[in-house]
Amino acid sequence: MRSPSVAAGLALLALGVVACNDVEVAPFPAGQGQAKTAAAYPPGPYGLTKGQVINPFAFTGFAAPQTSSDPTTVAPIALGDFYNPTGTETYPAGSPYGAGNPKPKVLFIDIGASWCGPCQVEAKDTPPQYAMYHPQGAEFLFVLADGPTTGVSAEPTDLKNWVTKFHTAWPAVIDPDRKFVSNYGTSFPVNMLIDTKTMTIVDSVPGQVDQAFYDELAALLAQ
Repeated sequence: MRSPSVAAGLALLALGVVACNDVEVAPFPAGQGQAKTAAAYPPGPYGLTKGQVINPFAFTGFAAPQTSSDPTTVAPIALGDFYNPTGTETYPAGSPYGAGNPKPKVLFIDIGASWCGPCQVEAKDTPPQYAMYHPQGAEFLFVLADGPTTGVSAEPTDLKNWVTKFHTAWPAVIDPDRKFVSNYGTSFPVNMLIDTKTMTIVDSVPGQVDQAFYDELAALLAQ
């Protein structure tokens, strides 16, 4: 039985998904993402391998999690939010990322699960990396695929517990429809680097990241 707060969170999730579906974009293969998004996005074809434009996935979650986040306060978050075709784009008025703040040069996507030990180890190591690379133009996006049970989708309370435990200061989301995370089964973590000028996947790495991954991130930021 869900608690009232979780039920409220799920109801808001449903509203958030509707809010994400206001603008039509070109459809892409079933099971590989949502067919609509509220944000501008480059055209397909889309895919999930290195060198492809990542599908315009839309999620729900926290744009800037804090330890005091309420699990019933979630918002739509789309990959299109971070699309930066000129490299000099800024967030519009009313953006949860801060109106007028520069959009990222590189998006680092980290997919994990509450039950995943390596994901938790990686999460503990991420805050100093974020503190280093975010000012240089990187944005981090954490996607919580599962809650405490393998294969069972994470819920708002699971996400709140995660961002509280690991002091997550960057956008963190869940994928209720499992359009994105289902592509990876139960093999977590998965880490990706996205060039936000084109939303092209520059690299996709299974397992915990190492220094070579962050060196690659630094090199992309320096371009």
